[in-house]
Parts: sequence; structure tokens; C-alpha cells
Amino acid sequence: MPIWSRLLLIGIVIFSVFSFVWFLFGSTAYFQRGMDIIGTTYLWGAGVPVLLFAVVFTILLIKEWTPTSGVDYVGICVGMGLSILLSAALIQSVNTHGWANEKIRSDALKISADGKYEYRVDLINVFQRNGSARLYLKNVSTGEETYISTEIQVRKIKTLAIGEVNHWIKLEPTDNVSHYILITTKELGIPEEKFEIDIATRTSRKLE
Repeated sequence: MPIWSRLLLIGIVIFSVFSFVWFLFGSTAYFQRGMDIIGTTYLWGAGVPVLLFAVVFTILLIKEWTPTSGVDYVGICVGMGLSILLSAALIQSVNTHGWANEKIRSDALKISADGKYEYRVDLINVFQRNGSARLYLKNVSTGEETYISTEIQVRKIKTLAIGEVNHWIKLEPTDNVSHYILITTKELGIPEEKFEIDIATRTSRKLE
């Protein structure tokens, strides 16, 4: 096999393996969630063929196979072309939100009962094992914005109805001006949870 064709095959094998690994990590958010229907379709329609092409090309390289007829040349060229196209499709299909980038879903912005803060909850990478939640606050008087991590059980959320306006939490004032009570609502799809929010220290504590 000519050197140029060997180098081309090696490059295609490396590209194929890279595209499959990238697809596998991306479609599962680095194994933080299960593969969805679209991802599974790409896996069987493109991922498996790409791996098969990579295996066949590797065997040809090891055996130092050389085309001996026009049919051989056409076959290897078609195989390389398909491998490149399928590998490119795998890479393009990957959604990096929730893996390379955080995927954030937020409820509607509301005003606390005492009128001091605008607030909402941000759900980060919901439906994934690395899911989390944080409370967003904006001081109405000063405009200062604050984010406070909470222990809302995001991983327990199985379904989440998202409409034009969502109310996933309530924030209630207490006798202490820097302490508020965060309460999750039924719209969040999990049993009600309560948290004491300390704005001064930017901390959250779950209440039993």
C-alpha cells in the first residue's frame, strides 16, 4: 500500500475514533445522563458503522493490504468517504449543553412579599446526575445581584412542565431581615422542600 494511502487511512481511523468518543461523551453529558432517542438513533445509524469502518481500515493497515483492481480502489474510496461523512455527522449531532456548557432553566422572576428582592430559581443540568439548583436574588434598592446554591433535589425531578410563566419556588421573609424561607412548589414535580436562606452569608440550609 502506498505511503500516502496508509497515512490517509490512519488519519481517517483517528478521526473516526475521535468522533465516536466525542459523540459518546456529548450525548450522555460525560455519562451524567442517559442517551435520548435521538442520540440512540445516531448511535446505531452512524456510530456503529463508523466503528466498523475503523476496525476494517485498521485490519487493512495491519495486513498491509494493497488494492489490485479498479473495484478495490472504488470500494476503499467509497468506504473512506462514508466514514468521513458519518464521523462528521456524529460530531455535528452532539449538543454540548449540560456537558461542556451548563444548561440552565429558570422560573419566572418574582418579587418577595416584603418587596425587597426580585428572585427566581435556576435549575442547572436538570435530569442529569450533575444537576443542581441556585437561588437568584436582586436587591430592588441597590440592584445588587446574588446567587445562592441550594440543595433542592434536582435529581429527583422526573418531569418538568415548562410554560411561558413558571412558579417553581416561593420566597417568604422572616423576622430576621437577612433570612428568608424558600419553599418549592408542586410545579417543580418533587415533594415540597423548605430552605432557610441567609442572604448575609449567601448560604442555604434545608429545614426538616
